[in-house]
Amino acid sequence: MTGRKELTEYRYRQARAQVLAESDTCIWCGHPGADSADHIIPVSKGGDPYALDNLGPIHGVKGCASCGRKCNNDKGDKLPSEYERLRTSIDWYA
Repeated sequence: MTGRKELTEYRYRQARAQVLAESDTCIWCGHPGADSADHIIPVSKGGDPYALDNLGPIHGVKGCASCGRKCNNDKGDKLPSEYERLRTSIDWYA
């Protein structure tokens, strides 16, 4: 996280909490239980680090309980035009 000072700022933490309070459905795999917020347009590619419309719920370090993905790692710093949201209907751990 070198150079990512905004991730520890109160303003970002407040926006992250609001995003997760509104929804816990991951923007990457579509499963519930997201525990982190990710920038839809990465900050490294010009996205606003604090804009609520640029943040979406995503599975972080713990991963998705349904499909096992670490969605934030899989998405990386791709723009929405560079990826298609994963679509899975299988609960691999059921």
